Amino acid sequence: MPGGAARPVPRGLVALVGVALLASGCAANLGSRPATAGTEAPVALLDFRRVTRACAAVRTMTAELALSGRAGRERLRGRVVAGLAAGGQARLEGLAPFGPPLFILTAQANLAALVLPRERRILEGASMGAVLERLTGLPLSADELRLALLGCLGADAPATGFEWTGGWRAVETQEGQTVWLAKRDGAWRVVSVDAGAWRVDYGDWLNEVPRRARVQTRDGIVDLRVDVRQLSLNVSIPPEAFQSVRPPDASMLRLDDLASVAPLRTP
Repeated sequence: MPGGAARPVPRGLVALVGVALLASGCAANLGSRPATAGTEAPVALLDFRRVTRACAAVRTMTAELALSGRAGRERLRGRVVAGLAAGGQARLEGLAPFGPPLFILTAQANLAALVLPRERRILEGASMGAVLERLTGLPLSADELRLALLGCLGADAPATGFEWTGGWRAVETQEGQTVWLAKRDGAWRVVSVDAGAWRVDYGDWLNEVPRRARVQTRDGIVDLRVDVRQLSLNVSIPPEAFQSVRPPDASMLRLDDLASVAPLRTP
């Protein structure tokens, strides 16, 4: 780091930052998915469009996220206040029991700034996806994070629908995701999404929006549960909420200074 040797970010802080950024208590177990190939079914696409019509119209959201789980050997728990808006805008603030926030992550047009107020340090100039990947293993853009919380991933790019006997339906998206649908309380819901190295399972819907989710990576490193509370949709968020404020005399962080999830794999 220019101006002196880089100080490592405290491991526990990075773990809490990681938990904070993954986005929704424990989702219901879905049981075994179909082991056989599905039958191509246009009706699955119709159901998917119907189910995601409301969430696809959400342009802004605010919520408090209650998080618990683990990343590698670290047990994680915390609360995050989130504000997200279409166009790659985000603000995630990690709450502390008292005093300044543990961290503030903001993004405009998916360009992120991570501020550690207690450490008086700041990272600027990296993409939201790069920061989230380094901290959590999930390379989500600000818009993908918003859609993941809403259970709306893939809503703008469905490609092919499939169905199985026993009540399962699925949609393959143009981005290569698999969105699984099943009936819950008599209505079709997006219950799970497979997205390459990670998956998210949903539960506890209220007004067609899931209030619980479980995020897991296929390698087992991350297993995070999130409760979405105090959710407000399509509310006005002032533009300055997505702007970072540099602490006085803050030292600069580089992306490489942030501990990734990978080092947590070793004792």
